[in-house]
Amino acid sequence: MTNKPVFLIKTELEQKIGFREITAYCDRHLSQAVDPSASNTPWTVKAAFDPRNKDRNRYSNVLPWDRTRVRLPCLKGGSDYINASFVQLDDRKYIAAQGPLPNTIHHFWSMCFSQAEETGSLAVFIAMVTPLIEQNREKCSKYWPTKHQGTWDMSEALRAECLALHGLTVTWLSEESSDQFVLTTLRLESGGISKKVYHYYYLDWRDTLTPKSVAPLLLLSRKIQEAKQIDPRLIPVVHCSAGVGRTGTFIAIDNFLHLDFDVTSDTDLVFETVKTLRDHRMMMVQTSHQYAFLYQVAKDIYHNRTRS
Repeated sequence: MTNKPVFLIKTELEQKIGFREITAYCDRHLSQAVDPSASNTPWTVKAAFDPRNKDRNRYSNVLPWDRTRVRLPCLKGGSDYINASFVQLDDRKYIAAQGPLPNTIHHFWSMCFSQAEETGSLAVFIAMVTPLIEQNREKCSKYWPTKHQGTWDMSEALRAECLALHGLTVTWLSEESSDQFVLTTLRLESGGISKKVYHYYYLDWRDTLTPKSVAPLLLLSRKIQEAKQIDPRLIPVVHCSAGVGRTGTFIAIDNFLHLDFDVTSDTDLVFETVKTLRDHRMMMVQTSHQYAFLYQVAKDIYHNRTRS
């Protein structure tokens, strides 16, 4: 019997085969999503294809499944669509989202406030794992105010689109910078109710690639855990640009920290985690490099546990 979980000794070839299996699994879902005869499939994306919503998608090929998509509170005549998905891994919940566009900034903040209200959370935790600009291309709009800007009032934009919140403002409170993150603290307010926002901005992770070090991501996971100890109903919002590659990879890492790596089990925790992620949002953990990176992170977590 090996002294470590079987999945941690998989070869690079075995890892690649696993990723190909997951890709084929997701491709079948996508085929059903665009097949008009597949009426009973759980893999529909009808809301994303609604003509009213097309300009709310940053990428035309990354869309939320209807059954797991986050819905905005709206009035009659409004659209409840945002390109964001609920994700659940065991008892841990997340919201995985695309990076806001200029025309969806108020949607993003509406989602953050309404979901915090729905769960009874006093705060909003945002993990942003993408730079705003990469290779002179926008990956995410700057969706939070600076100290100089103070407060953004999004009330009129919400009214114009028949979204249900009675006014919505976001106000800059403070900012701290470290080697790993920029932490901006904000206040999100609607109808006399306010939520404190902890916005962690991790810049050093390029699209489709793996980060230079896992240490900042493990630190970010600890920050989430600390926030949840104070506010157990808090659901972290995680986003990159498309909301699948870096977002899915980080969510998987955060979940690994809370799993039992059973040396007697044949379960491949990386394979099963990524498969479950893709059941909740298409293309999560987008590349084979990110998939292989998860095995290395899992090994590091296991070794750190066995040494302590």
